Amino acid sequence: MCTIGCLRPGGDGYVLFKNKDFGRAHFDDRIVAEREVFGVEGIITWADSDPDQDRFSGFSLGANSAGLLACDSNVRTLPDHANYDDLVEIALREGSDTATGAAAVRAATEKKPYLWGNVLLVDGEGAAAVEVRGHRTSVMSLPGPTARTNHHPRWGVHPEQDDTVTSQTRWDSAQYQTERAGSVEDVFALLGSHDDGDTGVCNHALYRTVYSYVLHHRAGETTLYVRQGAPCAGGRIYELTPPLGERWSPQAEADFRAAYPSARAQAA
Repeated sequence: MCTIGCLRPGGDGYVLFKNKDFGRAHFDDRIVAEREVFGVEGIITWADSDPDQDRFSGFSLGANSAGLLACDSNVRTLPDHANYDDLVEIALREGSDTATGAAAVRAATEKKPYLWGNVLLVDGEGAAAVEVRGHRTSVMSLPGPTARTNHHPRWGVHPEQDDTVTSQTRWDSAQYQTERAGSVEDVFALLGSHDDGDTGVCNHALYRTVYSYVLHHRAGETTLYVRQGAPCAGGRIYELTPPLGERWSPQAEADFRAAYPSARAQAA
């Protein structure tokens, strides 16, 4: 399912965050770490219980060397639609800021229909949310801290969206906390919160939160904070620097993969 958001904590750069909610209690990420782009790979079979059937494509969250950050959340899974995670990858590979990233998303949806989702984009100047339904998109400039869950706020709750139970309450909680967060520590407290019991931002209800991520860009550098497992359990938060731009080298990529908390992080 996923809860996502963005903010500018105390004027100290800008932050993008995501809880990855999944169909099973444990998951190991696959990652892309190239000179121009970093991404946590997306997976179209997020609701399935068999890891042997996992089908990866696109990025569920990532950053590029221009300082653009992007992520997404599910709204509705449909047959014969492309994966919304592909749109995050397209935005990061083709965009240099929120405007060009959003334009790349819109251009892609004009060519073929995509699964329903929310895409968040943030850079040094602004932030945008893109609601995606098949061929349709709605791009909104975000004037302040913003959270999204698993429905479309502009288009409204749809009776056939994948989560009709927890999305609204998680959005209410996440939005309230995002508006008050002033640090990365506050964001991780948000990601581990249970304001609505098992259906809180940290999800233990229909699906389980299996990863939490915070991307923080400041002083020209992006830092990734990542925790594997339920964020309320208090596991280790890994602080890593994706080797983007001049930082990239084969050794830097290998070191980044070795430090990343996943049994799937090593290159194939």
